[in-house]
This record gives sequence, structure tokens and C-alpha cells, in this order.
Amino acid sequence: MFRKRKRSESPAAPRAEVGQASSESGLIRMLNYAAIPGAVIGVVLEIRSATVLLAPEPSVLEVLGWHFIGLVFAMPAFRALFPAEYRHLKWTFSALVLGFALPLPVFGPLFLLGYRLLLTIEPARNVESKYVLGTTQYLTLPAHEPLEHQEPRSVADILNGKDDVARRAAILALRVVEPKKALPLLQKAIQDSDEQVRLLAQTQFNQIIAGLEGRVKTLEADLAKPPRHLNKLLLLAEQYHELVYLGLATDETQTIYLGRAMELLEEAGKQSPDNTAVRFLMAKCALRSGRLDEARASIEFLRRKGWQAEVLTPWEAEIAYLERDWPRLAQMLRQLDTGGNTPGVLRGSLEFWLRPGMAS
Repeated sequence: MFRKRKRSESPAAPRAEVGQASSESGLIRMLNYAAIPGAVIGVVLEIRSATVLLAPEPSVLEVLGWHFIGLVFAMPAFRALFPAEYRHLKWTFSALVLGFALPLPVFGPLFLLGYRLLLTIEPARNVESKYVLGTTQYLTLPAHEPLEHQEPRSVADILNGKDDVARRAAILALRVVEPKKALPLLQKAIQDSDEQVRLLAQTQFNQIIAGLEGRVKTLEADLAKPPRHLNKLLLLAEQYHELVYLGLATDETQTIYLGRAMELLEEAGKQSPDNTAVRFLMAKCALRSGRLDEARASIEFLRRKGWQAEVLTPWEAEIAYLERDWPRLAQMLRQLDTGGNTPGVLRGSLEFWLRPGMAS
């Protein structure tokens, strides 16, 4: 009923691998036995090298010769001293030892010993490495570090909690989040009841503002001398818009920033009339500053260039709202609704305005 299985001969390759492994283990044992005598001989030869080096007329070849021979004898000791992941490098480890220590007689081996001491120090762990932050502002621990909170927690929830340590960690973790997402949370944290949370949030908030203002000053200085490149004009205009978008400008400075951005974009438009990036940013700045005719012209330009309705229609709806053109607003909102192009952030507004009798 059961067939007897034929026994096949073991291939030669596995036998060779076993023999190779046993020979390697034998070599490792031999190197371990040679570690202490090799270290003693290496120290003696290194002292000999130092004696020649301190002579009135030292010979470079003799110094390096004794130094090299001492390193060769001390190689098993270095191999036994370093962690296993270094010992498995085989001949590469020898090359690393010679490469680091050979150019520096006497000090080279001391450098290697100092490096080995550094390997025993526990590496510092940044707060950011413990957390994963996504576009939805979730703050969570990786799977290999299970703590009391297994489910993702939003930074806003943590800042509303009572755990001071968790709130401080959340603020520190915001260092890796882009400014436009971090700033609202930092502004909230500046009002926190814990002094350390307030200080951390205020420090990061000031650093973000200083970074934005520093980029503006640098770009303005670059554009003060010709040539005025298109990419720098566009980048500086974007920085001014960013200051307004992030809510870092007062009503007075907002008008100044947006006016400066429009000047830069008009100059960029003259350099490159068909540049869609210029028109895209011009539409946003014009809407912010209430220059609706210029915003409408930029939208029409982008439409001719083939831009999708899901980008342009919300802007047209905003223009209709600012002009109090309710039939036009209803038309734009219906286009978004029927076309399935409604961004998630506009869904609530769309449902409100499309109720019977609202936008008519």
C-alpha cells in the first residue's frame, strides 16, 4: 500500500558547505586562542614603533613597519573585542582595522579602542522615532512597542488629555510635521496648563515663523540683484501666500503680503505667459485679496490649459459666494455634486447650501 521511498544520495554541495562551516569555526577558534598572545606582541611592537618615532632622526618606513606588524599580530584581539556583526565581516574587518589604524602610529589602535567603547553606549532615541504621524494627524506607537494605547490617537486628543508627559511627547513629535498642519496644534498648546508644554510649543512655533521669514528675506535679497529668475519669483510669492494661509499675518500685513505676491506673479507672468504654476498661485492670491476679476481670469486660463473641474469649480463657487451671486453659487455646487468632484472638506457646506431655498 505504501511505496518505499528511494533514498537518493546527498549532493556534494551540502557536504562541501558543512566542511566549509567546520573549517570556518576552526579558524575562529584558532583566532580566539591567538587573541591574547597577539595583543601582547602587538603592544610590544607598538611600543617599538613609538620608540623609533621619538628618536632624534626617526625613519618613517621603520615606524610604519613596526606599526603594521603590530596591527597584524593584534588583529585577532581586535576581532575578539568587537561585536559579532563586525567579526562576521572576515577579511573586510581586517581591511577596516588597517584602514583606520595604519595611518596613525600609536594613536590608531587607541582610536579603535575608543570606537569600540562608543559601541557600548546605548544610542539616544529621538521622540520622533517612537511615533508615526500621518496626514490625518495620528500619533501612534509602532507594533514592536505595545503600550497602554494600542489604537491610534490624534494629537488633538492627546493635547486635550490630562497626561503631561504624553502632551510633551506629542509636541516634540510635531517637529516632523509640515508647518501648516503643526501650527494650529502648537497655537492650542501655547495655552496649555503645563509650563513645559507651553515652552516647547512656543519654541517650535517661533522656529517655524523664523524659518518662513528667513526664507522670505533670503529670496528678497536674491531678487534685489539681477537676473530675476522665474523660479525665485514664484517661490517668493508662494512664501508670502503661505504666511497669509497659515494665519501668521494681521489684517494690515495680510494686505501687504498678498499685494507683494501679486506683484511678483505679474512679473513672473510676463516672463512666462503660458506658465500654469504662475496662474495657479495667482488665482489663490487674487481670491485671498478679493481681486475677483483677476482670479476669474486665472481660472479661465487654467481651464483652457485642461485643468480639471474638481480644482476650478470650488474657486468659482467661492467667487459666486463673495459676489453674493446665489444662482451661480447653486449652479457651481450642483456641478460638484453631480460630477462627484466634491472635496471632502466641502461636503458639509455643499449639503447646507443645496437644501431647498438656500442658494436660490
